[in-house]
Amino acid sequence: MFELALKKPVALICITMLLASFISAANLSNEQILKRIESSQNGEKIEAIIDYVALNFHYKTKQALAYAEQGLVLLAQNPNDDQSARLLSHQARAYISYGDLDKANATALAAQQYAKNSALKANEIRVQLVLADIAIRQRKYDLARARLIDVMEQTASAEDERFLASAKRLSGNLYSKIRDYEAALGSYLHSLSLYRKLGETQLSASIHQSLASLYRRMNLYEKVLFHQNRAIQLSLTLDNLNQQSIFYSNMGTYFDEVGKFEKAIEMHLKSLSIKKELGYKLGMIHTYNRLGSVYREAGKYQEAEDVLMQAIALKKEINRPDPNISTFLDLGRLYIDTGQLDLAQSYLEQSIPLYQGSPWEDRIAEIYQALAKLYVQREQPQKAIDAYMVAINIAREHEREPLLMDCQLEVAQIFESLGMHQQALSYTKGHLALKNKWEEKNNQYRISALAIEFGVSEKEREIASLVQQNRIKDLEIEKQAVQQVVFLIGMLFLFCFFSFSYFWRTKNKQLKIEQTALKQVSEAKERLSHALWGSGDELWDWDLQTGMITRDNQMNKLCLPCEHIGFDLSAIKTSVHPEDYEQLYAKFNRHLQGDSDFYQVNYRVMTKSGRWLWVLDRGKVTARAQDGTPLRVSGTIKDISDIKASELALAELNATLEKRVEERTLSLKQSRDELSEILDELTSTQANLVEAQKMASLGRLVAGVSHELNTPLGTTVTASSILLRELFEFKSKLEASKLTLTDTKAFIDVSLSSIELIDSNTERAAQLIKRFKQASAHEYVSSESRVDLKACIEGFIGFHGKDTDVMVNIDCPDKCYVQCDSQALAKIFEDLYLNAYLHGFEGKRGQISIKVTVDNEQVTLRFSDNGKGVEQQAVAHMFEPFYTTARHQGKVGLGLYMVFNLVTYVLQGSIRYCPDYESGACFEIMFSTGGAH
Repeated sequence: MFELALKKPVALICITMLLASFISAANLSNEQILKRIESSQNGEKIEAIIDYVALNFHYKTKQALAYAEQGLVLLAQNPNDDQSARLLSHQARAYISYGDLDKANATALAAQQYAKNSALKANEIRVQLVLADIAIRQRKYDLARARLIDVMEQTASAEDERFLASAKRLSGNLYSKIRDYEAALGSYLHSLSLYRKLGETQLSASIHQSLASLYRRMNLYEKVLFHQNRAIQLSLTLDNLNQQSIFYSNMGTYFDEVGKFEKAIEMHLKSLSIKKELGYKLGMIHTYNRLGSVYREAGKYQEAEDVLMQAIALKKEINRPDPNISTFLDLGRLYIDTGQLDLAQSYLEQSIPLYQGSPWEDRIAEIYQALAKLYVQREQPQKAIDAYMVAINIAREHEREPLLMDCQLEVAQIFESLGMHQQALSYTKGHLALKNKWEEKNNQYRISALAIEFGVSEKEREIASLVQQNRIKDLEIEKQAVQQVVFLIGMLFLFCFFSFSYFWRTKNKQLKIEQTALKQVSEAKERLSHALWGSGDELWDWDLQTGMITRDNQMNKLCLPCEHIGFDLSAIKTSVHPEDYEQLYAKFNRHLQGDSDFYQVNYRVMTKSGRWLWVLDRGKVTARAQDGTPLRVSGTIKDISDIKASELALAELNATLEKRVEERTLSLKQSRDELSEILDELTSTQANLVEAQKMASLGRLVAGVSHELNTPLGTTVTASSILLRELFEFKSKLEASKLTLTDTKAFIDVSLSSIELIDSNTERAAQLIKRFKQASAHEYVSSESRVDLKACIEGFIGFHGKDTDVMVNIDCPDKCYVQCDSQALAKIFEDLYLNAYLHGFEGKRGQISIKVTVDNEQVTLRFSDNGKGVEQQAVAHMFEPFYTTARHQGKVGLGLYMVFNLVTYVLQGSIRYCPDYESGACFEIMFSTGGAH
């Protein structure tokens, strides 16, 4: 027992000494290190030079390289494998910062040989990390992955956790380069956890910076701003000006990208001030470039030109390989905005060769986008289109989706202005498809990020729990030892003292645990707030037991009740559009009854200004009683008015194209008719009118069928494509022997989901086709019989009215017989009844009246209800196929069209709507008794 108590302090002392040796250079100021270099000799001087290069390889690269050469001269006179390995490793990192990767690689390979000769594990791992960093920058990703795996296999013990953290950080950089953002996030979070454990605040801040950059790639700006702000706060606690200069600059870039230009300028000016104080000229160039871009976007053109010219002058002054090559591009954009087009074109063309072959080659697409805008101002649309095509191809090749969407929309506008409507429509559709795919990918990234963060948090909690258990065991051991000592010496007072001390320590630890838990809850709420702010969603939570509802990130412009809402949806009925409320009510209550895992519905909500706003409402029951009664419902509300506006714009464009085609067709017909004689002209005109009516009817039919079948067939095609892609990927991994159990399960899950989608949507399409087929009057032929009209009506009402609250009054003579198709007659009553129940009463209580009169073998049947009636604008179209006012509820619009066909072509009668009916709707049907008595 006492041996165990001695071993742990010794191990902790060893670990502490090892970590202290790793960070000793970081704890020394430049002035102290330079004094050591000047005052020391031989090996001690070499150690001071190694410390200087390790501390300044990035911010004072030239000075670090000069001191490294001086150290190598000393090592040639006093050989030392350990010192040579460490100095060359840090010198290689300086060459990386200088931008000379070839020299960096050669220097690191030389360091690797010295590391092997030194037989020190730390030296070999350090060199492997540098080589992995170089391989990532040279895009040799397989080599980098192999080196990092080797490092992680060697860092198995607790003493190597700092190297493991560095390896995880480089793994994050690697995965970020190859766009495996989920793996990158996991690596960064693991690295952050290790650095926190080691108390490395400076490196923890750097990881927060890397996380911000990664979330920027994933388009999750609420997390970008959170982690970048966290990085700045940590650097402020350390008073680390080097880090602060970079972190402020990056925060300025992120504020610029979310449109907060004044905040962006403030951050860049802070960064520039610090970089000037440090003499960090390369960083100053970068900040001048970013300031120029923000000033331009904020409309401050003179300030933008001034700082960009300062960047050019400073580049000439330092005269070194420079990754900050965006100055000419920013100047080109500036001069386009100020109308200096010749100067803008010159700078843009000069910037193209600077980006070719560089790691930022994808930005050539931005150059061509700027050139296209320049050509638009010069009224050279064809050159603008050609430039946009180059930009689109480059953006697609490098997977720059936001830039690709902007270019597609801008080139569509040019095609529209030229009257090339088909091309404009094609690129507009491409823009919308890519936008939907982009939003879906962002949602997937958001979900993946939450899952990964949750998993890492769970692991950290498990580790903390194990540490707590070990501490409790240690306390138990100490307690037993104290009790033995007290028992041996018999000092009751000392026993009481130790007991009280133990109790007091336990209470303090419990208090700290509770404080930590409260802090974690607070941080979780803060992350949720950032997530809601970034997505624009409103989060609501409804307690069905108390009728209280809470809303987070509430959209203030919506007229939705807060706090007490009651126990059903009636409280929001006045705020929801009347045409949308029934759909919301039906889907919400079906979900409460357990018919679906969640509900999702689009509807319009009244704003405080009196306008209607489209929203997407998603929710699910989060708590139920033992008998299944829902107790709590939670969900989100998202503003989708822009998406709806895009859909309307596309529909308007289609309508415009059809109208132009019709106008040109009519013009051609008129020109041809003018050459004909008067009689031929009349005959041809009549034939053309008949043909036009047929074609218009056929067009409406085809458009309706296409519209209704498009969704299930489109979903089927999408699911089939996903299944095919996953199958090829599964096959590829199988053939490459890289298939894992996780991959197999994922493939099975995707396959089952795709097959379910294909099956459900093909069934939906089949049902629609069956419905279309029923719309044809030819389905009811050669089945006439003698029918008692009153008995037929009473039988129909008895069958269909038993499950509804609809009252039916029948006024029909006894023994009123007609000779007709009984199946068609039943279908007419069924569709009129359903039309009144679903549209007139909206599924609620109502009253229907059926009055039949017979005069000279002519039957007149009036079918009326006391529902809400038919809007005036719908009267002219109610018998047209696929016309419906409830398409949002899944209605096809064939009911009254089928009634019209059956009355007209099967019963050989007529039907009309009575617009002057006092309330509700009224249809009058007239047909012959067929000679029946």
